[in-house]
Amino acid sequence: MPISQRRSGYVRLQMSIGRIEQLQELKSVIQDMSKEIMWVNDREEEELMFDWGDKNIDQYIPQKQESYSKLMSALEDKEKDLNKLTARVDALLKNNHPASDKIEAYKDTLQTQWSWLLQITKCIDIHLKENAAYSQFFKEANETYSILQKEHETVRKRFTCDKNTPLENLVELLKGLEREKEKIMENKRQVQHLVSKSRSIVRLKPRNPEEKSSNPTIVKALCDFKQDQKVICKGNEAILKDNSQRSKWNVTGPGGLDMLVPSVCLIVPPPNPLSISLANKNEQYYEAILQIWSQLYINVKSLIAWQYCLLDIRKINSLTISVLSSMRPEEYRQLIKSLETHYEEFRVNSHGSQMFTDDDKRGMESQFNGAQDHYEQIVVQLPTYSQYYKEYTPHTPLHENKYMLECVAQAEDIVKVHEARLTEKETTSLSPSEVEDYTLTLKNIKAELDQKKDVLASMEAALAKASHWNGQVSGPFHRCDMMLSKYTEEVGLLSDRWRRLQGQIDTRVLDLQLYHPQLQTYKQTSSSLIDWIDATRKKQDTLQTTKIESIQALTDHINKQKALNSEIIERRETVESVLKDNEACVNSIKDYETDLASYTSGLETLLNIPIKRTMLKSPSTDLNLEATQLQTRYMELLAHSGDYYKFLGELLKNMEELKIRNTRIDLLEEELRLLRENMQDRDAKNKSLEDAVSRYKLELSSVQNQMLSIEEVKQSTTLQCNATKDRLDTTKSQLADLNDEVTRLNYLLEEEKRKRRLAEERYTTQQEEYELVLRKRQKELETISRSKVEVEKSELNKEQEIQQLRRQLAEDGERIKDLQKEMSKTSAMMQSIQSQHSEIVNERDALLLKLQLSEKDKDRYIRLEEELSRIKLSQDSELRNKQRLQEEIERMKRDVGYWKDQYESKEGLIRQYDIDKERLEREKNSLKSEIERLMRELRELDEIYKSRLSTMQKELQEVAIVKRTMETELTRVREPPTLDASTLVFDGVRKPVTANQLLDCGVLDKPTFSQLVKGHKTVPEVSVDKKISLKGTGPIAGVVIEGPKGSGSITAPQYKMTFTEAKKENLMPSDSVDLLLDAQAATGHIIDPRTNQKLTVEEAYNQGVVDEEDRERLLAAEAAAVGYGGPGTSKPLSVFQAMQKGLIDKTTTLRLLQAQESVGGILDPVLSVFLPKDTAIERNLINDDIYRALNQRPELYLDPESEDGVTYMSMKRRCKVEPHTGLLLLPIPEKVHPSKLIFDGVRKPVTAKQLLDCGVLDRPTFKALENGERNVPEVSVDKNINLKGTGPIAGVVAGSQGKMSLSEAKKQLLLPEDSADLLLEAQAATGHIIDPRTNQKLTVEEACARGLVDPKDRDRLLAAEAAAVGYKDSSAAKPLSVFEAMKKGLIDRKTGLRLLQAQESVGGILDPNLSVFLPKDTAIKRSLLDENLRQALNQSPECYRDPETERDASYGALKKRCKTEPHTGLLLLPITEKLDPSKLIFDGVRKPVTAQQLLDCGVLDKPTLNQLMKGEKTIPQVSVDKKIFLKGTGSIAGMAVGPLGKMSLSEAKKQMLMPPDSADLLLDAQAATGHIIDPTTNQKLTVEEACARRVVDIRDRDRLLAAEAAAVGYRDPSTAEPLSVFEAMKKGLIDRKTGLRMLQAQESAGGILDPVLSVFLPKDTAIERNLINDDIYRKVHPSKLIFDGVRKPVTAKQLLDCGVLDRPTFKALENGERNVPEVSVDKNINLKGTGPIAGVVAGSKGKMSLSEAKKQLL
Repeated sequence: MPISQRRSGYVRLQMSIGRIEQLQELKSVIQDMSKEIMWVNDREEEELMFDWGDKNIDQYIPQKQESYSKLMSALEDKEKDLNKLTARVDALLKNNHPASDKIEAYKDTLQTQWSWLLQITKCIDIHLKENAAYSQFFKEANETYSILQKEHETVRKRFTCDKNTPLENLVELLKGLEREKEKIMENKRQVQHLVSKSRSIVRLKPRNPEEKSSNPTIVKALCDFKQDQKVICKGNEAILKDNSQRSKWNVTGPGGLDMLVPSVCLIVPPPNPLSISLANKNEQYYEAILQIWSQLYINVKSLIAWQYCLLDIRKINSLTISVLSSMRPEEYRQLIKSLETHYEEFRVNSHGSQMFTDDDKRGMESQFNGAQDHYEQIVVQLPTYSQYYKEYTPHTPLHENKYMLECVAQAEDIVKVHEARLTEKETTSLSPSEVEDYTLTLKNIKAELDQKKDVLASMEAALAKASHWNGQVSGPFHRCDMMLSKYTEEVGLLSDRWRRLQGQIDTRVLDLQLYHPQLQTYKQTSSSLIDWIDATRKKQDTLQTTKIESIQALTDHINKQKALNSEIIERRETVESVLKDNEACVNSIKDYETDLASYTSGLETLLNIPIKRTMLKSPSTDLNLEATQLQTRYMELLAHSGDYYKFLGELLKNMEELKIRNTRIDLLEEELRLLRENMQDRDAKNKSLEDAVSRYKLELSSVQNQMLSIEEVKQSTTLQCNATKDRLDTTKSQLADLNDEVTRLNYLLEEEKRKRRLAEERYTTQQEEYELVLRKRQKELETISRSKVEVEKSELNKEQEIQQLRRQLAEDGERIKDLQKEMSKTSAMMQSIQSQHSEIVNERDALLLKLQLSEKDKDRYIRLEEELSRIKLSQDSELRNKQRLQEEIERMKRDVGYWKDQYESKEGLIRQYDIDKERLEREKNSLKSEIERLMRELRELDEIYKSRLSTMQKELQEVAIVKRTMETELTRVREPPTLDASTLVFDGVRKPVTANQLLDCGVLDKPTFSQLVKGHKTVPEVSVDKKISLKGTGPIAGVVIEGPKGSGSITAPQYKMTFTEAKKENLMPSDSVDLLLDAQAATGHIIDPRTNQKLTVEEAYNQGVVDEEDRERLLAAEAAAVGYGGPGTSKPLSVFQAMQKGLIDKTTTLRLLQAQESVGGILDPVLSVFLPKDTAIERNLINDDIYRALNQRPELYLDPESEDGVTYMSMKRRCKVEPHTGLLLLPIPEKVHPSKLIFDGVRKPVTAKQLLDCGVLDRPTFKALENGERNVPEVSVDKNINLKGTGPIAGVVAGSQGKMSLSEAKKQLLLPEDSADLLLEAQAATGHIIDPRTNQKLTVEEACARGLVDPKDRDRLLAAEAAAVGYKDSSAAKPLSVFEAMKKGLIDRKTGLRLLQAQESVGGILDPNLSVFLPKDTAIKRSLLDENLRQALNQSPECYRDPETERDASYGALKKRCKTEPHTGLLLLPITEKLDPSKLIFDGVRKPVTAQQLLDCGVLDKPTLNQLMKGEKTIPQVSVDKKIFLKGTGSIAGMAVGPLGKMSLSEAKKQMLMPPDSADLLLDAQAATGHIIDPTTNQKLTVEEACARRVVDIRDRDRLLAAEAAAVGYRDPSTAEPLSVFEAMKKGLIDRKTGLRMLQAQESAGGILDPVLSVFLPKDTAIERNLINDDIYRKVHPSKLIFDGVRKPVTAKQLLDCGVLDRPTFKALENGERNVPEVSVDKNINLKGTGPIAGVVAGSKGKMSLSEAKKQLL
């Protein structure tokens, strides 16, 4: 065998083996894909057959959730298998497998089925959630109903009462009702929750085919679904027609097309009438229970008040004049007051009570009035009853005072009765008649008061008379100064109350006279508006229930609804007017209630007694509720009417479309009928021809039979044969013609096949473009994957940083522990030093005692003193070390806090990275879904092209048949008949136009017209030639969006949209869009480039192609095409004619004509064709002026890019022609929507458009942002000063203490309080409070919550923050700026100037609405400043305080002194480091006191404190200056007794050197001024120490401890807090005389001693700190000094008058040179005498009193 044969055989063998392998691969792949397709189909069928109705929902929900979970797990596993199978398939396709087309078809089928199953799973997930919510709702609703039933039964049975129920039981019932109210209110939240939830529950009943409904059921698509060429998209709504099949439902989808949709893809959306009715039922049940409770509560309250009233009435009726005269006035006044209070409660609570009828109420009122009359009668008789005492008793002050008391009591009764009548009303009424009645009542009260003025006059006369008799008193009668003073005050108080009564009545009458007409107006307008709303609602309901049979009826219905809707809209002003009236009434009521409350509060303050108030139910609440309900009802009516009007519009549109379709169907049926008739005619003609042929054949046969016999017949037959031959020739020629026609039709068929190949090539091109897009998306996914890897790397780095920070925190913790150990050691050392100090102090005391015995140890004492001072110094140094260690610990704590903050910020970054990671995952998923969508669209396009090709083939076959038929007919009819020119109708721009009309206007010439009439040319052929005149070249139809081009990248995908969409997306300026839309309307139609539809303006509006706001303007522009309606003529006017009649202006005319000219010529609205300008002049469509103006090409349109003027033709030249539609599309670059260009302002986001409007952005930058050439972060850096500012002064830096916030510096007194407050306000006014430690910017509320600022500063800082966020004003819709707030008087000019200076120093004037800083020029334009303020700011006023010099300074000057922190950029103000004032401790009277406390109480001034804090002065130096406050001048320490020397007061008392009483008083004075003094040792001791050392007698201990409490504070029995002498006097712990004596001693020693601070304070400070008041001080002052007389106190003035004191001694007392105890010793004989014989002494019996000696007969 030759080698070549062997090789060829081997090749064939290899090919066979390859083929076998390919077949095996094909078989394996097909089997696997078939298996997967069957699995997917099984799952699909299983899910499609599931019933999602309400039957057994509680059982199938958990089961279905479990099966759904299993299905999703199975899908995840199956997806892995499919990915492997797809990889195998892709490998086969890549290797060009011979059966690639079949493999790809299987692959597409599998992918389609898989995608569909995934769609179904999404629908299942939604069904599970919605049905679970359905089940849960009905469970909760039924449970709630059961609970409410039980609650109803409980309330109804437990709480029963009547008039026989005892008072105690009623009180218990009331408490039980209040407890039951809490249970009822617990159900309220559940009921409200169910009501709100019921609106979102889906409907499951309609899914049941047995459920029938008279109303159409609306269903909603849960996913996209396509059936043939019918599509329903996700979210679309449809009408359910038939759901008898479980798996598929017949619905009427969008556009009125019927289609079968899987039921799992549909849901019956909310609202669910069942859930809403059940929730409303529960709500109504709850309201009913609440009403029952309210009724029971009112019943019980009214019964309690009734029983109390009866008790009071019995008490008052039992009073007699003798009983009343024995009672104190306050006792019987309390009785009538109790009755009035209880009757008022009964009157209020009985309103609405079921326990009392109107007769019962009138009976109680008569009883109440009777008791009042009885009380007034005996009170009036009381002075007469006591009159006889005056007749038989001489006129003395006591008798006059008694008479005056009676007058005061009578006046007080009158005042109290009227005050009670005024305080019983806390508000007004909503009834005009009640308001009028109460106004009359007030006037009557005023008249009664005027009538009883004589009581007030008699009271004042009695006071004058009593004063007179008191002045005349002498001899045995006592003067009544104290009593008279008391009653003078009481009379003055009553007179003031009388005047307040009159003033209050006048105020109320004036307020009610203002309120009454407002209320009447509101009642009239609101009632008429409510009636109108009810009537209109009925009209609306009537319209909605009207059945509509035809389009005409629907049109009439729409007109009625439109009129009703217009009427509702017009009523908006009426509603607003009523709401304003309502608001005026509310304001009047609130003002009235405020006056009443102010009067009542003033009365409480004046009388110092609480006035019982009932819970105020203000009518303003009812008015607000009425306003809300009125507004709600109106808005519901408006929304309901508007929605129904829109629904009718859609219904009209659908009915018109349905009518058009029906018309088309009728036309098609008519054409079909005509075709059938033609076929029948042809059949009949063919049959007649066949009959003729058969007849001819019979005749021929008969002729042949006769040929042999008859020659003539032969000749005639020969002639007939010749004729037949001629006809056969003719038939042959006709057959040849038919063959030519068949050839031509075959050529046309080949042409169609060629077009089909072109379509297939175009499809291939689109497929390649799709693959190109797919590859681009794949690259983007790879980029995202790389970004994800980088993010993960950065996460690892951050985690490492966090670990490092944690290690650092651990190390810092160890350091803190070490420091704590050192601190414990230091504390132990300090304790040892303290013990040593105590020992040394004890030793020093011992040495002092020894020093008194011997002077020899003086040197040793000096050495010990030096040693003591040295130890003190070391102790001070140790204290400083301790402070330093504490500061170090604080610093470490701050460092730990800083690292914690750093850690938290790192954690925040990690969270941000996680968020970015999730965002990237979402983008990846969205890209994946986008790819799937494109695949679906590709498959849909494939199906569309295939269906179109099959349709074209069918149409070609039909055309061939029709052609053959027509040719046959044409051969029969050689010459066509002449046509009527009026029947030759062309399709014009907006309406038909005849050939005659086109001939008249010059569009057709005569030869063409003749050919048309003779039939040589058809209307369609001529229409093609005259297309420009008939249709024009078309206006600019829309826009095509071109993506931005980058270097080295291809052009992004393009997409087209309407002008309206481009305007909404802000891709084009609205002015440019409006002009282009006008051009479309003026040239005949509004064009939808998405569907290639030409629409009228109304159609475009109904289909949403144009907006409602553009509708009227476009209708006016459309008139240029259809004609304007002119006055006095029925013929439509052209644009030019409308201009001549003044209907439109010349500019508009030129613009519309330019658009028409660019499209094809001047449009004749009568003929509806475009005409040349010359013809237009002839037909008076334009004139020569317009002609010349158009030739000058005026720029009447706006270029959307440059916004410059441009002609319409120049824009048309820039357009791109869409190949398959021929539409002109204006290319514009893709822009970012300005609403998405959001910058971060000072306090809130701000859009790029807003920044452009306020001048922060210029136009080129804005355009660059829109076109994507620049981004927001880049521009934000450039505009940082406007957006964020340069920053205010963030805090301070103070030496070793480092940086700190302004509040912290203020607390540590490193900053003066006023300076810190101003700097904090500057921070708030520039946007934020800054924490310099964490570099955080916080709002004032956040800063308060975090403790960054003191809560006491909150309100002040919120007021300053309003400079950044805007001041609120009820009369303004927007927040006010600083300048506007100044103009409205909300802030003063000085404050406004200070806040504006801070803003200007940071970046400019802050606009609170935009939240950006603006230059002063721009601020003036935006009314944020005026010229005066600008000039004031330019002068740099010194509005702030320099914390160092405490002088005024400008904010800019302070900023210049600041240091900028490098890593944060914060501005920190450097200040001198100061000592903590709380650690600067002075030695007070009994305990230490800090420098801060001394500053607060005024002992230290600020300059001295600053010198102390800076170290310029020491504590000892200042203590010397403030010795009087810290230690006082000292009390009387003891006595100097001649040769005996000095001795203590106790010793002098023991030795009878001074009276015991005087010694006790002087010792009390020592204790009250801080210490008991031992004059022998010069020691100051506490009472306990003095007792222990026997300096005072142990028997005096308790008395002296009580006196010592004046220095250390009395113990409050209720709070255990220390009280001052004055506070103890007020609480009754000590009597007034003792208190005055203690205070006098303190005042003589240096001032009033504050027991809390332990320092002496001057009078003014003591009054401010509530240690005394003016009255007490006058008593304490030396001019009012009181001595202890024989039996009662006597003043120094009285002793001077009677000669006991001389003038020099009195002056010494007044000047404080001497005090009462000293002078008392000198004047002891006058004050106490030498004493009488006190008793007897009887030997061994000792001493005894005289009475005792008398008894013992001694």
